[in-house]
Amino acid sequence: ELHEAMSVAKKANLAKSDFLSSMSHELRTPLGAILGFAQLIESGAPQPTTSQKRSVDQILKAGWYLLDLINEVLDLSLIESGKLSLSPEPVSLADVMLECQTMIEPQAQGRGIRVSFPRLETPHFVKADRTRVKQVLINLLSNAIKYNKAGGTVVVSCVANTPGRVRIGVEDTGEGLG
Repeated sequence: ELHEAMSVAKKANLAKSDFLSSMSHELRTPLGAILGFAQLIESGAPQPTTSQKRSVDQILKAGWYLLDLINEVLDLSLIESGKLSLSPEPVSLADVMLECQTMIEPQAQGRGIRVSFPRLETPHFVKADRTRVKQVLINLLSNAIKYNKAGGTVVVSCVANTPGRVRIGVEDTGEGLG
């Protein structure tokens, strides 16, 4: 029975790998077209208006972020094997928060939710994998908006109480887990 169970698990793992590989192609193809057209609009003639430029920049930023996430899904097997590589580097929390704010604003506006980010008087840099920090923050913000009440609020905080540590908090006016 153990041998049969191991065989079934191995087949399931191979099926998962095939699925992820196929899904990667299926997601990358239309995303490549989106990024390509956005880049054409950005560099085309006539030049986009300021408003159009902001929209195109948002498309490009979100598209590149989505491509990073697709690559992360493909790294699932690396995660499972404990071989996921991180790229720790000095990361400006103000820059990451601004990028996240830009990406999350349309979702919040669509639900009438006000999101406030802190003004960081002192620049905070952390040694972290920028993509992972952004991924975690976007996930927290998306959930805070998704599970919030219409017209609610989301407050992001950034506090450095302990030397060498920075705490980022995301608080919302949703019902919570009750």
